[in-house]
Amino acid sequence: MRAVVKFKDGKDGWEIRDIERITPKDNEVEIKVMATGICGSELHLYHDNHTYAPPVVVGHEFCGEIVRVGKDVTKWKIGDRVVSENNKSVCGVCEFCRTGRPILCPERKPVGYKVNGGWTSYFCTPEHLLIKIPDNVSFNEAAMTEPVSVATQAQIVRNTVKIGDVVLVQGCGTIGLINAMVAKAIGAQKVILTGTNVDEQMRLPIARKLNIDRIVNVEKENLKKIVMEETDRMGVDVIVEASGADPAIYGMVELLKKTGNIVAIGETARPDLQFPWVGAVFKSCTITYSFGATYEAWQLALNLMGQGKLHLNELITHEIPLEEFRKGFELLEKKEALKVIMHASDY
Repeated sequence: MRAVVKFKDGKDGWEIRDIERITPKDNEVEIKVMATGICGSELHLYHDNHTYAPPVVVGHEFCGEIVRVGKDVTKWKIGDRVVSENNKSVCGVCEFCRTGRPILCPERKPVGYKVNGGWTSYFCTPEHLLIKIPDNVSFNEAAMTEPVSVATQAQIVRNTVKIGDVVLVQGCGTIGLINAMVAKAIGAQKVILTGTNVDEQMRLPIARKLNIDRIVNVEKENLKKIVMEETDRMGVDVIVEASGADPAIYGMVELLKKTGNIVAIGETARPDLQFPWVGAVFKSCTITYSFGATYEAWQLALNLMGQGKLHLNELITHEIPLEEFRKGFELLEKKEALKVIMHASDY
């Protein structure tokens, strides 16, 4: 079967390879991959700015249909539509594994980076990692369950966004837009979303089609003035930082209400940044760092999707064959695409 393999550093370290279609273990199922997405972290990997263990089949956003089951599998059958959590390789005995947070396991090998992922035709995984896709959710939408779970983890599981909050989401990439939609879906009174001039080509026009209360191009409008107008000069209750941009991160505190909450999700291009520490102390604010997702977050994501509260199809700008993955990277780099969904051709 065909797969996208990252086998060494550099742009020439990627290729489509024929790999063995393995037989699922006794406790595993084999999933026929029906849709898979390109994530921003895979774009980092394309530039060798993400850890990985070569050679590895890339891809951690995917979904599909069960086509084979191991002899010990009892809860799933051929034809079930599923997504899989990405914690395929963890120790199972550390504090984090035993308290339902295997994504923080020190021995975890991320799917698509340290163990083979879903940019291929078939994927085997243990049955305990599977979650059913609601009948009214398409495979294209289900391929975005993982990024939606990042938002439900940050906002619901971490209990950062409450009914009636005014929420500022910084950044209008896929994660920013999904966080804006999730905030509205769970009862935020008002959601403000930011972008820049470069986002006017693709991202902000899409954002304006969604149920977001205020869209702000920070290079054309005064964000602080708008925030104060929208909040009776109190500042926002919550800031979801999904941009990873230095100016956005540095300027957060002055936009925040006293006792407000900063939710840090976005990765930055460098390991350290300046931050107005004293200002944050005087605001008596809370800073919540959120990474990945627990099972609860995956289930919450699919519940919201099944209820039709997230307009994920609006985010999909391109569908391409798996063999054209480089085109997907190019489109994303040029900001000509928002969400690229790929399909393997050798079904």
